[in-house]
Amino acid sequence: MRDWSVAVTTDRNPFTRHHLQRYAFAWDSLAGRRGRHLDLGCGDGGFLAVLRASTLLDCSGADPHTGYLATARQRCPDLPLHLIPVDGGLGLRDGEFDSVSLLDVLEHVPDEGKLLDEVHRILAPGGLLVLTAPRRHVFSFLDPDNAKFRFPRLHRLVYTARFGRDIYEERFADLSNGLRGDMSVGKDCHTNYRRSDLLLLLRQHGFEPVRVAGANLFWRWFQVPGLLARGRLRSFFEYAVYLDAKAFQFANVFLTAEKVS
Repeated sequence: MRDWSVAVTTDRNPFTRHHLQRYAFAWDSLAGRRGRHLDLGCGDGGFLAVLRASTLLDCSGADPHTGYLATARQRCPDLPLHLIPVDGGLGLRDGEFDSVSLLDVLEHVPDEGKLLDEVHRILAPGGLLVLTAPRRHVFSFLDPDNAKFRFPRLHRLVYTARFGRDIYEERFADLSNGLRGDMSVGKDCHTNYRRSDLLLLLRQHGFEPVRVAGANLFWRWFQVPGLLARGRLRSFFEYAVYLDAKAFQFANVFLTAEKVS
């Protein structure tokens, strides 16, 4: 079995002060490694671009959203990026990658097991999965990603006021790309996982958890207004989310897991 231990001082981590501590955890888990890495669900490439610039990993990204990939290509024109289907195989070779990051992605897909099987397939023997997801806890009901299902009219009103009608229509009314916002069509809730259930799910699909951590408790109380705020007010809410992440470990689960046969 490969030795995936990493010795990294926190002052080297470019995400140490980021309000979303999943990026700090993922970078810390991957820094010092070599080989081919895939950021699956890379979005606009923000994390991936920094990971590539600050480590020795041979990085690439994949996402089902063409708009996000276009932004990622602008950020890093020579970065290998893959457009993947929302519900289906990844179209990547068996054992192609030594590590995969899946950062707050699993809860968006209609078939978690199918996605984990695909990740298992494309990882080399003993490969590393870095996964983060929202954890079920006392404030899970505040999850803003569920507003579009529970309060669709209010969600449309607030989103349109913040981003404009055209953006709302493109992201939530036009479902031709198989996505409703960041959520796969066919998924009717943004899953918040019990830690034990998530660990069991990984083991059922060929992964052995190695490191488990977490962050936050009250962060939804700051994150939700922060999504609508601008300027200094938004920075205030993001700093509150950061402080909450440093103080508590109950609202998000962060883990690494090795591929096993």
